[in-house]
Amino acid sequence: MRGIEYLMTEFLDTCYDAIKKQERAIPRTIDSVAETAAKVIENRKQVVLIGCGDSYAAANYGRWALLRVGYNALFVSPDEIDYLRLDKNSAVIGITASGRSLATIEALKKARSQGAEIIVLTDNKNGIASQEADQIWLTKSGVETYNTSPSAPTTAAMVYLLVVSSLIDDKSEDVLDQDIKQLREIRKDMITWAEREGTAISQLTSPNVPIYLISEGPNHVAAQIGMMKFNEYSVLKGCASIREDFRHHYNLSINDEESAVLVTKSPTDPSDYVYMSVLRNTLKMRAYHLYANEKLGLKHPLTQVISNTIALQMAAYHTVLKFNPDKESFKIPHADAFKIY
Repeated sequence: MRGIEYLMTEFLDTCYDAIKKQERAIPRTIDSVAETAAKVIENRKQVVLIGCGDSYAAANYGRWALLRVGYNALFVSPDEIDYLRLDKNSAVIGITASGRSLATIEALKKARSQGAEIIVLTDNKNGIASQEADQIWLTKSGVETYNTSPSAPTTAAMVYLLVVSSLIDDKSEDVLDQDIKQLREIRKDMITWAEREGTAISQLTSPNVPIYLISEGPNHVAAQIGMMKFNEYSVLKGCASIREDFRHHYNLSINDEESAVLVTKSPTDPSDYVYMSVLRNTLKMRAYHLYANEKLGLKHPLTQVISNTIALQMAAYHTVLKFNPDKESFKIPHADAFKIY
């Protein structure tokens, strides 16, 4: 679907390939989750999910998936583990695609010292983080390098957590079970839809003009990931906002022609159209309403988050393709400013 007029760099080709790999990564990961996976967190007093960057957003997603089945679940940044009281009745899920996030590894060590059960959700079973694990949950993204903009490993982690939550609930919602099956069936159509949506969103963007990703609930995970994808490519600044926060405060600093994407569940609500009207007509923003097309057949908000996430990954990719197709890498000095691996 990419325009043939673009001469692609190896870096951008690798990023695009990682997005496209989700067509295979999602069903493979669904099939890889063992029936016994949920047993390790069964009857835990609390389940804490941690991660950095995209994995932090995946941890947020896991929190929503576990809250749905009545678990006492929370997500924190690795450095925030110091503020929690953990014990043998706690389970800590460290999410790190590459298995090399230093902050996550250090947090797992601290959690282990308090007696917590340690689970590592990773795409790389040979990563250093796995050495801290009592249990390893392994995703199947199929990527060949983690030195790029994460995409397939992120949604694979989300899918893994979704399937685990479905295994926990003996009275699992039929709609969720059907949606998990649907994710297998529509894998190609979902990527095609996401690229179409992402391309449309990229038409609203301009260099150095911020884009606001506005959402709430589980779909705020998609907004968080979209924010990170736009920031990674450095063409413009992505800002993720809770829907109510934007309505209360963010609007005060908006300038005409800035961009916004409202990310919602489907079917949409009348209040969504009121919100879009304010963005476009009152705030004079270039605004887009992103929600899963009914033709995808995804009924549950948690599965719709996955399709919306891929659309925003595509949006960021097509923005850099549009404005900086010669991009060879991330901003290296910026990437090396903090030692994260």
